[in-house]
Amino acid sequence: MTQYQKMILPKPHLSWTQLSCWLSNPNRYKKEYFENGQKLDTKFLRFGKNIATLIEEGKHKELLPDLETYNTPEHQINISVRGVVPCLAFLDTYDSDRNVFREFKTGKIPWTKAKVQKHDQLVFYATMLKWSTGKMPEYCDLDWIETRESKEETVDFWRESNKIIDVTGRIISFHREFDEREIDRMENLIIKTAFEISDAYQDYLSEL
Repeated sequence: MTQYQKMILPKPHLSWTQLSCWLSNPNRYKKEYFENGQKLDTKFLRFGKNIATLIEEGKHKELLPDLETYNTPEHQINISVRGVVPCLAFLDTYDSDRNVFREFKTGKIPWTKAKVQKHDQLVFYATMLKWSTGKMPEYCDLDWIETRESKEETVDFWRESNKIIDVTGRIISFHREFDEREIDRMENLIIKTAFEISDAYQDYLSEL
């Protein structure tokens, strides 16, 4: 039996959310995925998911008329990297003719070109496309959908105003090109992380 056959993951596929969670906080990963604990949930995350749903359903045009989308919203990729690690990804919008994608981000903190360049989620998605189509995408674009938080208007002087989140309508786009060397780096990171998770999960199961 090879080491590849011994891999046991808590979920059928490794996603970017899982990968980044393990890399940033293994203890939180164990609580969320080994013990089925409560996952990170904030009002900003919920808002981002709601905006993503609007875009996927094509109901965003009045709210975000300048947002560019491609022919395949919420494109799902289910593929094994190097035939070793089963992975799952959902691209916000995908152009199947050009094999490129766009990633949408909400939030109050502005994105910058340097931040986009360092954002490995984009490289993870590019890696998924390479293995699902046989060709590495040349580039992607990240669209920052500016988000604001303001107090809800109320006529009741004594009632404390709640803060509401919405978009300003302003969109700033960043172009990000890919290099084969960073795809190779991501493939190695995926495999290394999957085995780290597998080893930790098997230790966890042995103690039950």
